Amino acid sequence: MNRWQVVSWAALLVVVLGIAELLERTRFPAPQMVVAIVAGAGLAMMRWLPAPLPREVSLGVQAMLGVLMGSYLEVSLLSTIGWELLPVLVVTAATVLVSIGIAVVFARIAKVELPTATLGLLAGGSAAVVAVADELEADPRRVAFMQYLRVAMVALSAPALAAILDDGDRKDYGAATLGGSVTNPDLPHWMLVGRGDQVAGLSIAIVLCLIGIRVGRRLRLPSPALIGPMVLTALLTAFGVSHGYAPTNLLKELLFVLIGFEVGTRFTRSVVVEMARMIPGMTAAIVALSSLVAALALGLTLLVDLELSDLYLATTPGGINAVLATAEGMDANMPLITSVQSIRLLLMVLLLPLIMRALRRQFGRARAVPRVDAELVPVTP
Repeated sequence: MNRWQVVSWAALLVVVLGIAELLERTRFPAPQMVVAIVAGAGLAMMRWLPAPLPREVSLGVQAMLGVLMGSYLEVSLLSTIGWELLPVLVVTAATVLVSIGIAVVFARIAKVELPTATLGLLAGGSAAVVAVADELEADPRRVAFMQYLRVAMVALSAPALAAILDDGDRKDYGAATLGGSVTNPDLPHWMLVGRGDQVAGLSIAIVLCLIGIRVGRRLRLPSPALIGPMVLTALLTAFGVSHGYAPTNLLKELLFVLIGFEVGTRFTRSVVVEMARMIPGMTAAIVALSSLVAALALGLTLLVDLELSDLYLATTPGGINAVLATAEGMDANMPLITSVQSIRLLLMVLLLPLIMRALRRQFGRARAVPRVDAELVPVTP
């Protein structure tokens, strides 16, 4: 990119981050990525984009996202739950199967490619799912639209449903935050990683990215740029070898914005019109998914001595940030909710390539979705 294009992208990032910050104060779900997708789509359709983002940027974003997700595995929280965690994890695995089943039905009824429908309806890990959609032969535009429609519906419904299911008889479970073992929640907003020494923390994150990508490629892992750093960071976090390397605050928001722009810049008018026609079907599929997951949570109450509202929040089909905000406001079982949500996030990303491979063998190889980068016309000064 030339100097004008670099300056234009920098200005776009600053504007989107500012708008997302205002929306985040209103508890808008996933504001950074949603605003970036909308802005990128608008600029792409008007042919006002400075230039497509370089491939190296996408690779670095996926690697840093892997470090972020790997930092969620906190063994200390798992030990506070005990054996009751096992049936909850079984239900978590069942949630994945329910997601796939609804996606297969939706793909046939709505005439959508199976990879796109599957990734679009997977419960959890929306940022990671969108980031690897292209590599798994899905349309990242439709995947992003379905994922964030699901996140929005979960975010809007979770507080009301949790309040209805809560019987008010609670004990003190203690505090817990997602990624809390490697991130200091009291850091200023401008900081990039979760420790006071930014140079040391950022250096560790970069090393984890570089080694993780190399190890992922050497082991021939699917999506090595994402899964390699994620697995390496998860091991480091679980054993408590180091801390303070997880992308946080400004850097985490920038990652989500860059993923959103990468997806948004591929939108065309025909895609937007087609997705508008699919909204009723998408909504019905998401409602069915949420209802079945809630039914699984209800069935769990017969096996474990835990609050129904806590089980619902622990097993919601995604919307981690909204779920945690709801749980904190009602003094819920944070160790349970945080652990189950983070474990499902890690498992979902690890299983993505295997799920897609199994579906292709079962239902036939889906048509690959072509890239539309060629449709993007840079603006000259």
